[in-house]
Amino acid sequence: MKQLKSYLGRLATSSDLNSYPDFEDKKKCILLLFFSHLFLILMVGFIIYNGINGDYSFLIANSLALLVGGVLYYLFREKKMLRFVTMFFVVVIMLLTTFFIQTGGIDRTGLYFAALIPLPAILLVGKRNGLILLMIFVLVNFLGIILFKDYDWYPNYDLGKGIRLGIVFFLISIMAYSNEFVFEYLYLRIKKLSDSLIHSQQSYKNLAVNKEHFVSLISNNLSDHLGSFAGIASLLNDEYDNLKEDQKRELIRSLANFSEQNYRLMHDLMKWSTAQTGTISYEPQPLKLEKVYRDVIDLFNPLIEEKKLSFFLKMKSNSEIFADADMAGAILRILVSNAIKFSKAEGEVRISAEEVVDNMRITVSDNGVGMSEENLMRVNSSVAFSTPGTLDEPGTGIGLILAKEFLQKNGGSLHAESTLGLGTEISFTLPLVD
Repeated sequence: MKQLKSYLGRLATSSDLNSYPDFEDKKKCILLLFFSHLFLILMVGFIIYNGINGDYSFLIANSLALLVGGVLYYLFREKKMLRFVTMFFVVVIMLLTTFFIQTGGIDRTGLYFAALIPLPAILLVGKRNGLILLMIFVLVNFLGIILFKDYDWYPNYDLGKGIRLGIVFFLISIMAYSNEFVFEYLYLRIKKLSDSLIHSQQSYKNLAVNKEHFVSLISNNLSDHLGSFAGIASLLNDEYDNLKEDQKRELIRSLANFSEQNYRLMHDLMKWSTAQTGTISYEPQPLKLEKVYRDVIDLFNPLIEEKKLSFFLKMKSNSEIFADADMAGAILRILVSNAIKFSKAEGEVRISAEEVVDNMRITVSDNGVGMSEENLMRVNSSVAFSTPGTLDEPGTGIGLILAKEFLQKNGGSLHAESTLGLGTEISFTLPLVD
């Protein structure tokens, strides 16, 4: 047994498995190498036996079979023609066995040899093609028995022995088929588990990278915001009586702005961390797109008026999407917020929606400052970054990352296009209502 394990181990290491990326082909490669060695031993044994007994017709047939086997072995090892060789190899064995059965070769032991045919047929060629070849093999030999049984040269086989061998043939076929079925089932389960582990590993890797970016980004933003907040608060405390009313109002307004930005930063961070842990609520439902748009615009009206921006909406009044209401609102809110942030005074922001197959494609565009190619690449590759707006509005750097997380949960996607100095256009898709 140890010698057999050692032999099979040498076969596995000597076969050129790296030439075949598919696992099924790797298995066939090892099996074909094993059957090739077995075929060589059998053919040499048959040739010696034919030579000793003076069966020259069978000696020629076996020698030709050995020659063909050698050519196939060359094509398999040197030319890497695995699938062609496996099919041809099985066909050669079947033809040789058919020749033995129909002529009573090697003292009529061809019948015993035929019982093993299902093994290479199914294991090398596969379940479906192997069964087809086996049915052809049985049909050809059955027709041969019917057509030639009355000829003097045809071997006189014992019917009972033939039935018993037929049962063995059938049982070996079932075992070989079951082996392939179980192997395929287990392989698919293992492959699915492997793909899942690879995906999880990549997800954790991306999460670790994003975490580093976010920690760095958030610490810098919090430091800047809290430092500015503390500086203004200290100025108000120390110089309150010496400041004019308009200066006080401006400083208080700045404090309110920094407070709002800090709140947005912490809110976005909380949303992102919830999305990463998978505990965020997801309740998709039919939504009127126009209502989502109106809610977002009402939220940003003060900023729109401050920059004197023009907003244009192009969508059907009855357009409906199927998504989580909070996530859909957050996605549009993030993109509109960015469009306002990077728009110049008296600029334009356009929002349009059109149906594309089973999705609604929503586009938010502006004619603001645009993005550099480097920043555009960061947006499309989900790398966190932050740049100030046209009025030095600070950003959290998490907004677009969060939007992509929400889109992924709702079966959508995001794509950005931008030209520095001309503006930005960001499109995203969400499923339509069935």
